[in-house]
Amino acid sequence: MKQRDFLLWLMLVPGLTIKGRYRIWQYLDKNKLANISLKLILQLSRLNQEKQQYIYDWYQQKVWQRQFQWLKQCPFITICDDQYPKYLLFCIDAPICLFYQGDLKLLDQPLVAIVGARQATDYGKKILHAWIPYLVKSGLTTVSGLALGIDELTHRTTLAAGGKTIGIITTGLDCTYPQRDDLLQEKIAANGLLLSEYLPWQGPKRKNFPERNRIIAGLSHVCIVVEAKKRSGSLITAMIALEQNRTVMAVPGRIDEQISKGTNALILAGATPILVPQQIVLEFKNFY
Repeated sequence: MKQRDFLLWLMLVPGLTIKGRYRIWQYLDKNKLANISLKLILQLSRLNQEKQQYIYDWYQQKVWQRQFQWLKQCPFITICDDQYPKYLLFCIDAPICLFYQGDLKLLDQPLVAIVGARQATDYGKKILHAWIPYLVKSGLTTVSGLALGIDELTHRTTLAAGGKTIGIITTGLDCTYPQRDDLLQEKIAANGLLLSEYLPWQGPKRKNFPERNRIIAGLSHVCIVVEAKKRSGSLITAMIALEQNRTVMAVPGRIDEQISKGTNALILAGATPILVPQQIVLEFKNFY
């Protein structure tokens, strides 16, 4: 089995966590694939005995073989591939495998993550409608998480401006969450790039959202937060971006609005306040 096929196979192993997969990759990165056995995989997984026994039984039954052959036909990249985005290599517990639909070359472009509140206000919408066409004209590719509010508006506005956008989703590529009448996910796949670290048939789970956020932060060169409450998934993305030494910027808001408490707190903690989109573009002056 080739190394990339082995990494794809790990995605099928039931109960194996993202951290467990990454630990196996770290071992594989320094050792030959031939040295890896099921026993070693179970040791590196750090799962309890009951879960390890479940994986052992699953492997012995070999029902995974047909599923694995089908999965190999899906477009995917692994952490050992040349196409794997270099910035993402330094992400916390970087995904060992990403399934995709669309233009993989976008990963080589200057990427700006734009995230924010699900209950976007007219203020946030106005900012995006005014700024994103300028970012597109400047050659930037937007990245977001296809959530309601700021995320989906980022994708929509980018596409409307004739730009390219990358969507990181919390389900497999055969699933859509949340459901939309205008097939936004399909439009991104056709005109940009759709990425997922989940098996194609997997639906959304609560734990998937912070896991998705680390990819948004790790993939992008600059992370922008437009609107966010004091407790927000967008702030998780921003904090991960800071940990990865990315530039984090935030749009200031009214101090008496709940929807601005998160962004204003980010600025107070050291994030760069954005007043004009030219500030964002300047962050990419040394990209090329």
